[in-house]
Amino acid sequence: MQCSRCDNTDPRYFYRGTRGLYCRRCIKFGDVKLPEISSKIVDSEYQLKFELTERQKEVSARLTEMVSQGRSVLLEAVCGAGKTEIIFEMVSDQLKRGRKVGFTIARRQVVLEIAERLSRAFTNLSVIPVCQGHTDVTMADLVVCTTHQLFRYNDYFDVLIIDEPDAFPFKGDDTLKGIARHACHGSTVYLTATPDEQLKNRADDGELGYLYLSKRPHGFPLCVPETFYGNRLLLLIRGVIWMIREIKQERKVLIFVPRKRTGELFRRILGLFVSCNNIDSNSEEKDGIIQNFREGKFKVLFSTNILERGVTFSNVQVLVYKADSGVFDEASLVQISGRVGRDVRYPEGDCLFLAESRRESIDGCINGIRRANSD
Repeated sequence: MQCSRCDNTDPRYFYRGTRGLYCRRCIKFGDVKLPEISSKIVDSEYQLKFELTERQKEVSARLTEMVSQGRSVLLEAVCGAGKTEIIFEMVSDQLKRGRKVGFTIARRQVVLEIAERLSRAFTNLSVIPVCQGHTDVTMADLVVCTTHQLFRYNDYFDVLIIDEPDAFPFKGDDTLKGIARHACHGSTVYLTATPDEQLKNRADDGELGYLYLSKRPHGFPLCVPETFYGNRLLLLIRGVIWMIREIKQERKVLIFVPRKRTGELFRRILGLFVSCNNIDSNSEEKDGIIQNFREGKFKVLFSTNILERGVTFSNVQVLVYKADSGVFDEASLVQISGRVGRDVRYPEGDCLFLAESRRESIDGCINGIRRANSD
């Protein structure tokens, strides 16, 4: 037996009830039937506020060609390389052919941001985010959803773009991966700065086409994190000094912490002296907190790794407290440091890792960034 929705073959998860056979591994996602919608050609012209670099244009054209041939593709691009904008040509081409295109991301905050960016570019299309708090409407010319919401789209998409497939909670969740496979009967495009070994092997074996972009549009190198090692007291002193220096230079400071309670504790203490806030998976009004930080209504934001990917802040500097924690693996640290220098107006910045001991994850992150800068 094999579940037609999540690919489960473990007999322990199958149950035969009065209405037939159930897969208990994915039944929690519900059973949603979308209305049958025939393919249609839409006005998929798009507008960018900036011109792609020559290398971006090359990658975009090659991606469009590969997908038009029915191939699935791994697009590896360093943080801030503009991989979302690179796919626009391919998306437009597929929609002109009457094909259904979906964009899926593991985290809700990034879904909302990507949907907004697509709406601004594809002004003639209906673009909807489908995620927690946004499930009243599930059909549009372009669907942007969390990976959990893909259960609504079984065998629906001709092309599915999976952004950051190595991100939690998609990473390591066989149920979500099975649902993603069954959501698309055509080409799948994987976008990431930190592909895992499985994706790399599939590309090496020729199962996936492979494209690589190692430079950001503004041409400046990626920020190489500075590291500081010491006991917990020294880390706190070094972090506070660093933070005060950045604030005095009128910069925003994004501080990643390994635990929710750590961020809230820091907010309460430092909030007596500087304007700051804290965000984690339990925070209410996450969108408001993020927007207020963008607008500079407070200078310091403490965060768990909920903001490690996808979200862009202008003129932000990054600090990672206890970067040697098991919460932060190499890919996570690469993504976190990639928050720095993304804006063409502020292409440079600082990133500081505070740790009590050396870890392969820290060394691997720094060495990987240096390699990308030398490409």
